[in-house]
Amino acid sequence: MRRQSSGFTLVELIITISVMAILAGIAAPSFLASIDNRRLSGSAEAVKNAMHVARSQAFQRSVETCLRINEQADSRWVVVEACASNACANDTEGCLMQVRSSEFPGVKTVTDFSEARFDPVRGTVQNFLNDTAAPGTVQLTSSRGSRLDVELNLMGRARICVPSGAQGASSLGYGTC
Repeated sequence: MRRQSSGFTLVELIITISVMAILAGIAAPSFLASIDNRRLSGSAEAVKNAMHVARSQAFQRSVETCLRINEQADSRWVVVEACASNACANDTEGCLMQVRSSEFPGVKTVTDFSEARFDPVRGTVQNFLNDTAAPGTVQLTSSRGSRLDVELNLMGRARICVPSGAQGASSLGYGTC
């Protein structure tokens, strides 16, 4: 008598692996786009959060607080510190917040300002009053070309938006600029 086999045949195994490979090939591009969009969204949220921290720390500490953005930085990308200090560069206690570019690989930054000074009494952005009435903008672009802007207005309020005509970022749920 012959015993019944309970395993897979070689043909069944090859067909199963082939189907799985086809499904993985179909799903991979959308998975990579999703990761890219999450990095972009995360970087925009980090910049917006740094703007909020700078404004609130100016109120809390009664000291003019600076938000500094370095487009070219490999390590310290966004820094919040008292304007008179250079605490983040010196790694001292006065460094209120740092965001590192390594947390968001593939995201490129372009900004129309390198520093925003928050007034400790009103919370307004002081250096914008001298230069322009337009909001300061940080443009974040992913490696696939999606783009989000983080705008900082004169009142010190920040918002994330999708520039009109930007590809891919509209699916992230932010309003248009």
